[in-house]
Amino acid sequence: MTNVLYSAVPLDRAHHVRRDAQALETLRRSPEKRVVPYWRELSLVADDTAVVTHGTQAAELLDLAREIVFLGQDGEGHPVFAADISGVAPETDGGTPNLGLGGTWQGLRGIGGLLPPGEAALLGYARALLIWHHRSRFCGSCGAPTESRDGGHSRHCLDTTCNGQNYPRTDPAVIMRVTDRDSILLHRQPAWPAGQWSVLAGFVEPGETLEEAVSREVREETGILVADVAYAGSQPWPYPSSVMIAFSARAVGGTLTPCPHELEDARWFSRDTILAEFDERHRGKGTGLFLPTKGSIAHRMIQDWLAAY
Repeated sequence: MTNVLYSAVPLDRAHHVRRDAQALETLRRSPEKRVVPYWRELSLVADDTAVVTHGTQAAELLDLAREIVFLGQDGEGHPVFAADISGVAPETDGGTPNLGLGGTWQGLRGIGGLLPPGEAALLGYARALLIWHHRSRFCGSCGAPTESRDGGHSRHCLDTTCNGQNYPRTDPAVIMRVTDRDSILLHRQPAWPAGQWSVLAGFVEPGETLEEAVSREVREETGILVADVAYAGSQPWPYPSSVMIAFSARAVGGTLTPCPHELEDARWFSRDTILAEFDERHRGKGTGLFLPTKGSIAHRMIQDWLAAY
């Protein structure tokens, strides 16, 4: 499965450079560098385009940053960094900083699907790494402070007895398209906009395979038993640090009983019903049905199933 949101970051991640402190410093001082700004889980966007700074603006962002991550090199060889400037005060109470960069600070979940795919992937990559840094300032083993190393791709415990190494983590989550002949099982979450339905998903637990996680999650959340679990693709999901691993599965038994602690509702929908009643124009209106955002792997899974008939 290709062309899903947040995939295919348009960079050479330049792994060989990360452990060369002198080379990293040279790239950081280079007038050719590019810097992706990030502020309190918000990204900077102008006219549905990611703001990636260069020149004086890029240098100023690095000076303001409390955390800097080397993301890699773009197609023209420019070094690309992400800068967390969350320590910069907002211009007004409840507002955002005004650094003369143009654009507005926006949550990636709301704007990601409207950006060019490569730019959305770049912002997602930066976001995931910087949130990991914010959450890993202290060692999980001994509680001592940690410091960033390897261009921001590891953190090192400063306690000489512990001396632990910590690396960015990605939490695996399964997302599954469960079908029964010409019907597909969709669900709603209480926090979702009215009218939105999607395929089931859930996190993988310790001690189980991905396929076991699919079967367990479907059974726990809906009471449906499945078989023929098959891999269908994957998608980076920087909220904050997951990868969505997609599977198809066939219902073979059970009684549909939505778990009230997990779901608002779950139902079987026929292909004809989805084609006739689901419409993206219903989004935000409070009436009518619609599918997940275009570009998401959930949307792609449903559309691929519709197209197969």
